[in-house]
Amino acid sequence: MKLHVEKQDGGLRIRIEYLEGREHGALEAVRVLEAMAECRKRSSWACPSGECVNIGTMDAKADDGAVLLTLAPRAGEELSEPAIEECLRYMLDLSIRS
Repeated sequence: MKLHVEKQDGGLRIRIEYLEGREHGALEAVRVLEAMAECRKRSSWACPSGECVNIGTMDAKADDGAVLLTLAPRAGEELSEPAIEECLRYMLDLSIRS
């Protein structure tokens, strides 16, 4: 899997590519999205950076061989590109191990 994170309009745009073994890769990407959504809901986080709790909105869409995420921060917060990338890599690692 490949992961690309970039700042965009006060939020972040993320591309998770899973070209090899598309069906299996797509399943892993869905697990990561579910884990991030759950992490956002809790007061304690599920990843080392804890940055998920600063996500206000998270929109996802499938693209051929990839998942595209658009994250916007909660009111009064900013999203850290390195911290979100750390969180995503952690979630991706967990999905691969399970």
